[in-house]
Amino acid sequence: MRAIVISIDGLAGFYWDDTQARMPTLRRLAERGVLASRMEAVFPSTTWPTHVSMVTGVRPSRHGVVANHVLNRRTRQTEDLTGDPIHDADALLRVPAIYDLAHATGLRTAAVDWPATRNAAALDFNLPFFKDQAVFESQTAPRVWAELAALGFPMDRQGQWAELPRRFLKDAMVADVAAHVWARHEPDLMLVHFLSTDSFQHLHGPRSPEAYWAIEYVDQRIGALLATLAAGALDRDTSVFVVSDHGFLPSCHGIRANVRLRQLGLLRTDGRGGISGAEARVVMNHGAACLYVLRGDDPALLARQLVPELARLEGVSRIWTPSEYAALGLPTPADNAHAGDLVLEAAPGYSFVDDAEGEDIVGPPKYLGTHGQLATRPENAAFFLSAGPGMKRGLALLPITSRDVAPTIARVIGIAMDGVEGRALTEILT
Repeated sequence: MRAIVISIDGLAGFYWDDTQARMPTLRRLAERGVLASRMEAVFPSTTWPTHVSMVTGVRPSRHGVVANHVLNRRTRQTEDLTGDPIHDADALLRVPAIYDLAHATGLRTAAVDWPATRNAAALDFNLPFFKDQAVFESQTAPRVWAELAALGFPMDRQGQWAELPRRFLKDAMVADVAAHVWARHEPDLMLVHFLSTDSFQHLHGPRSPEAYWAIEYVDQRIGALLATLAAGALDRDTSVFVVSDHGFLPSCHGIRANVRLRQLGLLRTDGRGGISGAEARVVMNHGAACLYVLRGDDPALLARQLVPELARLEGVSRIWTPSEYAALGLPTPADNAHAGDLVLEAAPGYSFVDDAEGEDIVGPPKYLGTHGQLATRPENAAFFLSAGPGMKRGLALLPITSRDVAPTIARVIGIAMDGVEGRALTEILT
């Protein structure tokens, strides 16, 4: 059995019942398959942690990817993990992914634009999502680069096409590359990631005309990809899984927690919008944020002392200390240096920004749409759809979790995936 896993970044579950969301390809697929219009992501509900959970079957406390944006405690610089500009997959993931297990059994594997896969040794063909042209050129496998360049793909445009307003161009290429890989390399497992749905909701907000356009556009790209499958493949030897990583909430206000830390004398700016030094600083993850304490005498004590100060900021919904991280599925700073000393959540309508200049604690948001908040918030539900041989037709599932995706795919393609937190959705099988 072969499987294609398609991620539509930011496709909230609520769009399924929204008559303005035109998804003819997905709706036809649902008629012959299984649907869960509510899939619970991990926390923070951002792209890198949830995509890793979908391929590992465990939460960030075990797989190690705790956020999109983290602080390097050694360099004291923030690191944007999205686009894999710094770390190879084996430096981020602490447990095997489904493509590692599939490859180890002799199955052929491929990924196109899938997060956290830079230089993943178990992917036989891999074109990761890179946002920077220099990273794209230096970290794409030379044989992959040469193969796609020979086919006429515009390899010199990837950095430009990774910009938020232009990601629909990248999505068009992703669909074409995936169709090529499926036909030429014949993978048993292929992961494909579309991003413009997320980008347009960040820029214009959920349920905006631009968001609806992006959803229809990606649906068309998926339709074109599936049209390249051999006739009868979905009845004979190919299963398709369509997933998303999080939902979306409107964002009207930006919480500038670093301004308050500067006012408390714990952070200094360089006068050019940057942070020149800090004993404590907040790193945003859209609807969530992490506070890092950067002095060595007693960081846990300072973090606890800052809880009431940060909790009274407008728009802060809740704060957790490391003793409470286990319930969130997060590692403590002692277990993973990328973890913050506190984790904060923004209330609906708010998101965090990294700004530290000025005196206003609350200002305009960076984006009009956000995610990152607790996955239990209704608008933050993700999406799951599957169809293929041996699957029930027209079945609506009760809410599932992103950790269920990998063990379910493993069951379908016939490999073992033990020791995970998710479960194989055996009820979808005939």
